[in-house]
Amino acid sequence: MKCAFCGREIPENIEQRACGLCPGGCRNIHCPYCGYKNPLPSKLLKKWLAGGKGKKDKNEKESS
Repeated sequence: MKCAFCGREIPENIEQRACGLCPGGCRNIHCPYCGYKNPLPSKLLKKWLAGGKGKKDKNEKESS
């Protein structure tokens, strides 16, 4: 994921702790470089961006 503010790549395996500033709990990914609060992508968005990896194409025939 890229930071929307500074454009640097945010590592996938970064450990995030609640910042204590967000009301109702932190649902953002804070950039470790600039501190910008990037919204956490939803599971549906992640699935859509992945393009449904693992699914077979309807036109693709199974080879036996």
